[in-house]
Amino acid sequence: MESLRDERGQALVVLVLLLGLASVVVIGLRTAQDRLFAVTHVHRAGEAAVEAAAQSVADAYAARRRPDVNGLVADPRVVEEARAAADALARENGAASPGDLEVTCSGGKIQVRLVLAGYAHHAGFSAPECSRP
Repeated sequence: MESLRDERGQALVVLVLLLGLASVVVIGLRTAQDRLFAVTHVHRAGEAAVEAAAQSVADAYAARRRPDVNGLVADPRVVEEARAAADALARENGAASPGDLEVTCSGGKIQVRLVLAGYAHHAGFSAPECSRP
């Protein structure tokens, strides 16, 4: 009868160890899931912010009759309005303000690039004038 009690005690120890291991795995999976959701949220906020900035630049582009695209992309007011649009949408989505924002003209497109939480995002629109030398 002694040996039967010893086996029950060993089984209990193994059961406790397995439950401990299971709880560590569940906590690890939960942490990984939270990180994945956070990164996805930042990416979506960044994409929304860069689209808002590109739309702001597109509005400025459309408002000019014959736009000087090089002057447009270098205009501090246009860049600041794009930055403000990106900032507003990023904050609305619970993200920090975007870092660097750059507006360029090349390859037949006006491109807007920004960095949000260390991730680069870009958007653009067609501008045939950007193909000219």
